[in-house]
Amino acid sequence: MLILAFVLLCRLQVEWLWFEQFSLQAVLVKRWTFQIIAGFLAFTVASLGAFWRSSWLQLSDDHSSVSSDDSHRFALSGWRYGLMLLITAGAVVVALAVLMRLAWLACTNPFSLGHWWEQPMTGHPSIACTLLLLIAVALIARSRRIRTAPLFIFGSLCTCFTAARAWGLWALALNIPATGELEPLFGADVSFGLGRFSAIALLLQLLLAQLVLTVATALLRRFSRPADVSNWSFPGLQPIERQRLRPFLALILALLAALLWLSRHQLLWTQDGVVAGAGWLDVHLVLPLRQIESLSMLALAVLVLPLPWAMHRRQWRAWATTLLFAALLAELLLTPSLDWLVVRPRELKLERPYLTHAIAATRRAFQLDAITTRSLNPASRVRPEDLVEGASTLDNVRLWDSQPLLATNRQLQQLRVYYRFSSAAVDRYQITADPGQRQQVIITARELDQAALPDRSRTWLNRHFVFTHGYGFTLSPVNTRAVDGLPEYFISDLGKATRIQGNESLSITQEDVEKRVPIGRAALYFGMLPSPYAIAPTSVQEFDFPEGDENTYNHYSGNAGVPLSNPWQRLTAAVYLKEPRLLNTGSLKTSSKLLLRRDVRKRVKALAPFLSFEGDPYLVSVPIEGEQAGYDSAQNQYWIVDGYTSSSTYPYAADLPDGTSMRYVRNSVKAVVDAYNGNVHLYVSEPDDPMIGGWMKLFPELFQPLDAMPTQLRDHLMVPSHMFQLQVQQLLRYHVTDPRTFYSGDDVWQVPLELYGQRQIPVAPYHITAQLTPAQRSEFLLLQPLTPLARPNLSAWLAARSDSPHYGELVLIRFPPDLPIFGPEQIQALINQNPVISQQFGLWDRAGSEVVQGNLLVLPLGKALLYVEPVYLRARQGGLPTLTRVVVSDGSRVAMDVNLMDALKALLGKHSATAVVQDLHATQEPPQSALP
Repeated sequence: MLILAFVLLCRLQVEWLWFEQFSLQAVLVKRWTFQIIAGFLAFTVASLGAFWRSSWLQLSDDHSSVSSDDSHRFALSGWRYGLMLLITAGAVVVALAVLMRLAWLACTNPFSLGHWWEQPMTGHPSIACTLLLLIAVALIARSRRIRTAPLFIFGSLCTCFTAARAWGLWALALNIPATGELEPLFGADVSFGLGRFSAIALLLQLLLAQLVLTVATALLRRFSRPADVSNWSFPGLQPIERQRLRPFLALILALLAALLWLSRHQLLWTQDGVVAGAGWLDVHLVLPLRQIESLSMLALAVLVLPLPWAMHRRQWRAWATTLLFAALLAELLLTPSLDWLVVRPRELKLERPYLTHAIAATRRAFQLDAITTRSLNPASRVRPEDLVEGASTLDNVRLWDSQPLLATNRQLQQLRVYYRFSSAAVDRYQITADPGQRQQVIITARELDQAALPDRSRTWLNRHFVFTHGYGFTLSPVNTRAVDGLPEYFISDLGKATRIQGNESLSITQEDVEKRVPIGRAALYFGMLPSPYAIAPTSVQEFDFPEGDENTYNHYSGNAGVPLSNPWQRLTAAVYLKEPRLLNTGSLKTSSKLLLRRDVRKRVKALAPFLSFEGDPYLVSVPIEGEQAGYDSAQNQYWIVDGYTSSSTYPYAADLPDGTSMRYVRNSVKAVVDAYNGNVHLYVSEPDDPMIGGWMKLFPELFQPLDAMPTQLRDHLMVPSHMFQLQVQQLLRYHVTDPRTFYSGDDVWQVPLELYGQRQIPVAPYHITAQLTPAQRSEFLLLQPLTPLARPNLSAWLAARSDSPHYGELVLIRFPPDLPIFGPEQIQALINQNPVISQQFGLWDRAGSEVVQGNLLVLPLGKALLYVEPVYLRARQGGLPTLTRVVVSDGSRVAMDVNLMDALKALLGKHSATAVVQDLHATQEPPQSALP
């Protein structure tokens, strides 16, 4: 116990110092306080149970030789005695299984405890729990006197641990604010489902499991005395034993009644049939039966108590038991029968009001009700005037996909085997000459991948003292290419060889890039890749970047990390990391610090474990000038991480089509992590979300309003693809608001398919810089085309706006259903059927080369639609993807050329387009003689 206490003290010390670097010790204290209070209350309940158990068993021992006529009424023998042993042993095993399951989840994923029965249990957790259960069964099945005390103690420890680790459920239930929005069945505020239902359900389940364990272990011990087992009979409980047992049995029945009453709310977020939530049969049959079941169980709880005024108690118990089982059988048998006989023949008429509730709730839960819908009847052909009206759209047409650019970067810009470009982010920077036009770019961070170090170099000193960080990034325009077809760069290479250059065709100078996208300290100590702990600065030099055949070294000068300035701090760190080598290394200095949680998602998760962080963080390099709290003016690289609040208990909302039990989601938090200093800032982007409102009430020092984010960073916020894809999934069906149309299912959409390389894949949302209408300037959009189910025609596309002041707005552009607007599949079919294009593709697809057709973009251009598809050529064996051609189409014509403007000329006809292109100041790229 002393060793465990010492290890716990060391871990608490390191956690305290880790929070101290953010000045957020108050957050940690509140979390510990909630855990201590919850654990203490659970310990109190378990202690009361232990006291009753020991006193009851002592009472049984004291009266073991005393017999009465009343006790013989409850005597058991033969199969009845065996059945009673089996029931009590089974109750012990079930209670232990539930408590072990809860304790395991409390250890691994405490914020899933509110719906623990939905969590899969496979692999190591199931093996461990099975072994523990087998041990419990072995203890129960002993032939001699059974010792149930260890089972009770173990189960009680699980209860205390679960209650302490579930602090998030209790905290949110106490702090979540009311929304003023009432669900239609019970009239409760939706905040009850979002924050309170799970906490109440877990509380009742914990109490019930603990009480069942207490009573069942006591009864099992009482039934399994050696004399009784030898005779295979039980003489019966004495009257005083039954009297002491009644309050606990009544409490168990009362908890079951409470759970049954609470289960009425569960009808609001269970889907059976066409209605998400409670349908006609649930309201008119299941709900009344649940109420009868709950009241019958409560009556039984009262009738079990030894009340002197309860006349004819046995008769009343029989009536209550009969009513309870009748209601249970009716719910089990009548529900499917009436569904088939009554509901199905008149389903639309009966379910119509409930369908209305489900449609409205699902749209609110995923913010589909905030979508602005516009109708667009595009022209059948692109005209020269459309190029003029869509000039700002054409200025930023994305020709480079993330995958070809990453493949090129990995061969040309990684420079060493231990560097890695893990992802590419499409963003926009104000580096053009026009202050109202921002250049769309792709930025990729060059991180250190320690898994790629050679085996001989993967020593403890190298992993934690030398190779501690990545370095730099690349920045590429999305709409140009070099003469050889490779990407052009604004920023490339690293260290002293870093190249910063402008782009003449885009009218961007080197000075513009240096000013708007500064590099500064380019070391990336915190990033996306999983990274072990690092210790810096030390007497060991850290690898900074390679320069030719030599390496450049440096020492960390940031303010992140847990201090290791004295022997006690080093001892606690060694215990925390299970690394005794920290105690005898001579490399540490008084200024050395331990850098923990260097994966930015894990770093933010440690501060706000109640949020989920999905999708890839993206790097931003901006100058933050002036004195802004928590920001270093000498630092320029920051990671932006999207945080979400979600729930599966939003009333009447449907879960996701892929089966994920999520019925409510908000992108509530934008986290900013300093890539060098490790500072974390959490900004609330959805202040109306009641869940984040509850956490803000509890941890006001942890959050800031979005307006407090520096403008330079706020200009780079974007609607996350993860959130957008969830909304698209629900929009496919829930764009329909009329219950009759929804029920018929004749207006369901789907995500179209496209050919990428040699595979047909769903069209993923893509970023474009385009005009929503010809009268507007172009803006940064996240776009998803949509087609009708089982038909390739384009029905609509959904656009998410990311530029201020319209950040987060969703716009749905709907096309006339009676006009055949070509979708991505049809356009790609036109491209591949074109004799000239298909012949050219066939020539390239030989002799070790491979044609890769990139993402097909659907762009609004003036009064028409323009389809743009980049074409890459690469060697089949590890070649560099080069941007070879650009294919454009307006749905009726297809053209291909070496660049976008030449392709548009070919599409419109050179004579009609030349003057327009000249007016647009489009610079023509020289023809590439090396390409066929």
